[in-house]
Amino acid sequence: MVKVIRLNGEVLYLNIFQIESMETIPETKIKMMNGDYFLVKDSADSVLEQIRAFMNGCMIPGGH
Repeated sequence: MVKVIRLNGEVLYLNIFQIESMETIPETKIKMMNGDYFLVKDSADSVLEQIRAFMNGCMIPGGH
């Protein structure tokens, strides 16, 4: 899961395996597999970094 902040300040946790795409417009729009989308304050790069960290933690023993 990744933690993002919606434009209204609400914290949201998204399942990384359900993210279909992201675009910067200038906020970040995250489109989910079910067609829903979320506008968030976090940059696309910061979301990608969270995804990389999660995947590394799953695949590399002791990795963070």
